[in-house]
Amino acid sequence: MSDFKAIGKAFIDFYYSKFDTGPRDGVAALYEPVNGMMSFNNSDFAKGAQQIVDKLRSLTFQTISHTISTMDIQPTYDNCILIVVTGALKADNDPPMQFTETFLLRFINNSWLVINNVFRLILHG
Repeated sequence: MSDFKAIGKAFIDFYYSKFDTGPRDGVAALYEPVNGMMSFNNSDFAKGAQQIVDKLRSLTFQTISHTISTMDIQPTYDNCILIVVTGALKADNDPPMQFTETFLLRFINNSWLVINNVFRLILHG
């Protein structure tokens, strides 16, 4: 899997562009529909397309913008791609907040889909 970095970068660019320009529940199509999992800031994880859509729709901000600071991409032994992102996000009129997000992608039916996703705001204090 020699092109894992290009695949990972393209995925991240697409994911955050789609998330930021909305509707944000549109990113649910990027998750494996039955077993894809998402956790957001230590909440119980959402599993499967409907729970992920419900979680995304429950987020209360109206506008959001992500700025990526770092992106680490590695292939896994079982041909998945692991991506760890750090950056800042600005939601509505709130001050920018630091975040980290991890994705595990698997190639299924000719598409790279999210199997696992963990998002965490980095809160100080």
